[in-house]
Amino acid sequence: MTNIRALPLFPLNTVLYPNASLPLQIFEERYKIMLRDCMESDSKFGVALIREGAEVGGSAVPREIGTVAHIVQVNRIEGDRFFVSAIGQQRFRILEVIHRAPYLEARVEILDEEGSEPAPDHLIEEAAEAFSEYARCAVGVSGGWVRQTRVPSDAAALSYHIAARMQLELEDKQRLLEHPSARSRLSAETEMLRRHSRALRRRMAWELSRRFSRH
Repeated sequence: MTNIRALPLFPLNTVLYPNASLPLQIFEERYKIMLRDCMESDSKFGVALIREGAEVGGSAVPREIGTVAHIVQVNRIEGDRFFVSAIGQQRFRILEVIHRAPYLEARVEILDEEGSEPAPDHLIEEAAEAFSEYARCAVGVSGGWVRQTRVPSDAAALSYHIAARMQLELEDKQRLLEHPSARSRLSAETEMLRRHSRALRRRMAWELSRRFSRH
């Protein structure tokens, strides 16, 4: 069943994934109005990566695919600003911008994880192993060490967990968000994780060689 609703939009230079936390400081008047309207409604707004424009001042054009953010805490701070904590929920697709002032509001379709076939167990295991290796390499580059990384067992939750924690360019993060299913997202992430782990291992080897060559 199609799930379509009106949703206030907050274009940002970040990609929010379902289950991920989002801290925000709100100081622009238009977003204070949006915050008030959200709190008087269902405490939800949409976060979408900026395609064109800037976060502060002026107008910004958002990407088509974003994530619903649910406000969990609001604190008023010095300077008539607000610190907002939100959690990512479902993904959405913008169908039509219906208001542009004082803030963007759009008619959106809430997206489910597509795919007639669920992600197979071996793909979930491979992605989890690839992420553990990536995490070990990432920590190892700075001289640290980690024995084990805990990850979700659910395919969709795992795919978003990995996407939120990989060090990627915003364009790559957006592409992961746009994958239509956990299966396709995990497949793409496993390949990316293995590629990044190889690069990190080469970097570690170079760092070790450089350190020992000094003696």
